[in-house]
Amino acid sequence: MIRILYVEDDVMIGKTTYQLLQHAKFQVDWAQTGLEALDLLFGNHYHVALLDLGLPEVEGLDLLKHIRKKADLNRMGVIIISARDQSRDKIQGLKLGADDYLVKPYDFEELVARIESVLRRSHFNIAEELSFKVGDVQLFPNTHRVLKKGQNVELSNKEWAILEPMMMYPNQIFSRQTLEQKLYDWQTEINSNTIEVHIHNLRQKLGKNLIRTVRGLGYCIEMIKE
Repeated sequence: MIRILYVEDDVMIGKTTYQLLQHAKFQVDWAQTGLEALDLLFGNHYHVALLDLGLPEVEGLDLLKHIRKKADLNRMGVIIISARDQSRDKIQGLKLGADDYLVKPYDFEELVARIESVLRRSHFNIAEELSFKVGDVQLFPNTHRVLKKGQNVELSNKEWAILEPMMMYPNQIFSRQTLEQKLYDWQTEINSNTIEVHIHNLRQKLGKNLIRTVRGLGYCIEMIKE
């Protein structure tokens, strides 16, 4: 499922757009301040950010600069949504790295069309089922399927929760604490070796070299250079 970070401090606009995005089958996190958006960016992974400019605590353009400076966020599409309709505002946002600029008030269908356009430019295939592939392993987020050499591999919910972000963002190192956060949704006790056990099981199912241990830092899946 396409995951969107929606950053908007106006409650009325935010609530309506948030509900419409969910209805359009996007997975959405809504931040109402710049700091809240930074917290969400730190602990989660998104395909697109919808970014207002006039935000409390941290300005929208400062958020945009942060996104474009972070290597692990560079693939994420950014659409500025703002009431600022002057050419200089649009030019500044685009020069700082925004993929698109939409002026409020906007038509929701136009917003969805622009999201789809940014996803296509970011090489996320929305016409077909979205998938992420590293080597001979392919992950399909929408249908919770994993293939190895074209064959289905059964994963537990916890194994999926650990594998999905690493497949989506190869070459990024995930700390044990970050991966543990992914398991909290399942409301089960997390022991000191829980992550190691699930990593071991994933290696058994998908290949011992898929997930690399980075000593003292965590784990990552490395994109294989062809």
